[in-house]
Amino acid sequence: MSTKVKTFLTAGLLLFISCGTLSAADNGISATALVDRASALIGDRVKLTIDIDYNAGTDINLPEFKENKIGDFEIKDSGRELKKSFFGGNIITYWYFIAAYSTGKHQIPQIDIKYKKKGANGWKTVQTRALNVTIESVLPKDKMPADIKDVTRPLQYFEINWFLVSGVIIFFSIILSAVLYKFRKRAMPVKRPHETALEELEAARGNFLKNSDVKEYYTGISDCIRRYIERSFKMKAPEMTTEEFLCSLKESTRLSLDQKDLLKDFLNVCDLVKFAKYTPAKGEMEKVFIAAKKFIEETKEISYVRL
Repeated sequence: MSTKVKTFLTAGLLLFISCGTLSAADNGISATALVDRASALIGDRVKLTIDIDYNAGTDINLPEFKENKIGDFEIKDSGRELKKSFFGGNIITYWYFIAAYSTGKHQIPQIDIKYKKKGANGWKTVQTRALNVTIESVLPKDKMPADIKDVTRPLQYFEINWFLVSGVIIFFSIILSAVLYKFRKRAMPVKRPHETALEELEAARGNFLKNSDVKEYYTGISDCIRRYIERSFKMKAPEMTTEEFLCSLKESTRLSLDQKDLLKDFLNVCDLVKFAKYTPAKGEMEKVFIAAKKFIEETKEISYVRL
C-alpha cells in the first residue's frame, strides 16, 4: 500500500473518530447494551446490561417494557446501579435477567433511551444496538428421546359419547347430594319444641326493648305459645280463636288444672291488648312474659301426642 493511501485512510479514520467524539460531547450521553453470553439453553437466564454515560444535569427516561418482556425474552429480575465515570460524568447501569422459551436465534431489539437537559422542554433519544442471542434445546442434538411421541389430534365433538358422560355426571351428582344431605342432617341437631318456643319468647321481648310496641309484644308472645302448642300437641292452635282453643282444652288430661287456668288468663290478657286496646302497666308486661315462660317450662316434658 502506498504512503499516500495510508495517509488518506489515517486522516479519514481520525476524522470519523473526531466526529463521533464531538457528537457524544454535544449530546452529553452515550448508551451501550451487552449480554453475558451469545447462546443459552431454553429457560436459562441471560444477563442484559445497559450502561448509560451522561453529564450532570441530564434527565434519563428508560422505556417501560410491555408485558414484562424485551423482544422474545421474559424479564425475570432487574435492578440498577449508579456510579461516577472516569471522566467525571455519571454512569447508570440497568441490568436485567431475561429468558426465552423457544429455540433459534432471538434478537434483543434496539432500546430507546430518552434524555434531556434539566429545564428543557423536549426529549431527545439515544438508541442501544440490537443484540442476537441463540437459544438452544436441552434435548440431545444427535437423536430424539425414545419416550417422546407425536402429538395426536384433539378429540372431535361428535366422537364424544355425550349420553354416557351425562349419565355419569347425573349419577355422581345424586350420590354427592345424598351424602351431603345425610351429613348435614346429622350435623344439625333438631331442636325440641320448648327450645324453639323459649328462643321466640326472648326474641319478642328483645323486639319490644328496641321499638316499645306493646301490641306487637303481646301478639308475639301469644303467637309463640300457640305455635308451641301446635308443635308439641299437634293442635292447630294458631288457626283457632281463644274461645275455641280454650274449649278444646277442657277435656284434656295432659294439662293440669293450674296449667289450663294459667293459659286461659294469659291468652285473655293478650286478647285485651290486641283487640280491646288495653294498655297494661309495666309490671303486667313482665308478668305475662313470666307466665308464658312458666307454661313452656312446666309442659316441656309432655309427649308429642294429641290432647
